[in-house]
Amino acid sequence: MALTDKTHEKTYSWLKNNKELINVATSRAKEKLVIMGDKDQLNRLHHPGDDDDLFELCNYVRSNGKTTVTEREPESRALGIKPYSTETETAFLDTLNDAINAMMITKTKYVVKKEVAISQVFNSSNEINDLFYTGRFDYIVYERYGKELLPVFAVELDGNEHANDSKVIERDKKKQQICDSHNFQLIRVPNNYARRYNYAKDILSSFFENSKR
Repeated sequence: MALTDKTHEKTYSWLKNNKELINVATSRAKEKLVIMGDKDQLNRLHHPGDDDDLFELCNYVRSNGKTTVTEREPESRALGIKPYSTETETAFLDTLNDAINAMMITKTKYVVKKEVAISQVFNSSNEINDLFYTGRFDYIVYERYGKELLPVFAVELDGNEHANDSKVIERDKKKQQICDSHNFQLIRVPNNYARRYNYAKDILSSFFENSKR
């Protein structure tokens, strides 16, 4: 585990609760999990009271499983926990692409990508919102300029948990704050609208009309 005296807290903030990365690292161990790293640097970067899966994992391994690991509700799609089905995701991606292709009246080409890391959308090195380094957008619509793709807006496909689960609601607020701070539009779509072509077309029409003003 490459933590040094040059490791910045923002880097560690991205790493400490990266469930996908931790899941891959721990699930590959067949008989024994050995973690090599600098304990002093880990202690320097860890803040007591913060959610820190990496710190707890290191303590768990160091004590041969004799410490208690904080129980967390699974939220990551990478761990197989999905608020909506892969079929629904794919259906909405197809619907969005069909609507974009039908609306193209210029030579500008738009591309839709799903499951895009927030940190890949914005160029920023001064973020204090931890979700910036760990969160993802469901879909990003990009505008193609030659070989370059420029993010235009984000779309989130929301299930019931976005209205009923306090943790999901709080995460949504953080995501909205990030978008607001970068003057970037985030559009939320109920997942039962995933296959509604006209609804997707209306969203796009509204966005492009407003962007012209």
